[in-house]
Amino acid sequence: MPSHARLRPALISRPSTVIALSLAVSSLSLVTLVHAPGQAIAGEPSIADPPVTRQVVAAKTNTSAALSIVDLERSRIARLAGMRAERGAKRDRTAARQLRQQREARQQRQERRAKAQAAARAERRAPEWVMPVPGAGMSAYFGEAGSAWSSGYHTGQDFTAVAGTPVHAVGSGTITSATWSDAYGNIIEITHANGDQSWYAHMSSFERTSGSVSAGDVIGYIGCTGNCFGTHLHFEYHPGGGEAADPLPWLRRNGAY
Repeated sequence: MPSHARLRPALISRPSTVIALSLAVSSLSLVTLVHAPGQAIAGEPSIADPPVTRQVVAAKTNTSAALSIVDLERSRIARLAGMRAERGAKRDRTAARQLRQQREARQQRQERRAKAQAAARAERRAPEWVMPVPGAGMSAYFGEAGSAWSSGYHTGQDFTAVAGTPVHAVGSGTITSATWSDAYGNIIEITHANGDQSWYAHMSSFERTSGSVSAGDVIGYIGCTGNCFGTHLHFEYHPGGGEAADPLPWLRRNGAY
């Protein structure tokens, strides 16, 4: 048996020898680390690697930068969304205003059209000639003789009604006189388009004294002024503004009677 084989058990069996060998191995490993800093024992960090603190700081810096970019992108997206929402709201307000204006314009056109149609219908319905006191009874007729009239005969047609009953213009024309006369009392004279005249006498008061009138306009009220017995309207017709003539045929020709 070789001599070193006989010595191994003896060496290992001594505790002091084991400790000495362990220290030697540890010293050799330390020397290796000092002289070969680029090579580390498996499982342990190399002293050539950057410190752990520097890696953490770098990681935090990178994370903060990434979060800042994300925040900026989110802010940009939110700002764009707000701008789009504002543009949409503005378009909605503009559209609503335009719709309201169109609706108001359409309503105004409809109202104007309705008024025009109503006026046209009223004009078609409006008579061109009416009786001076619609519905009134008649008493003294044109041409009746008697001492009650200064001319010796009755120059007009009387329409009996209670005091205050409205008196109407028989046709369109212009009031050429509204005055007091001893025989006629309160009297209005209307000249029509063709020069004919209609006279309205014995009225209690005037409603109109000048200007243009249309058929049916109220010009005064029944009374008994002047040479009068009992409330009534004395109505005369003067063709072309001349002498008086029977008014009933004239009213009949014009469709009033």
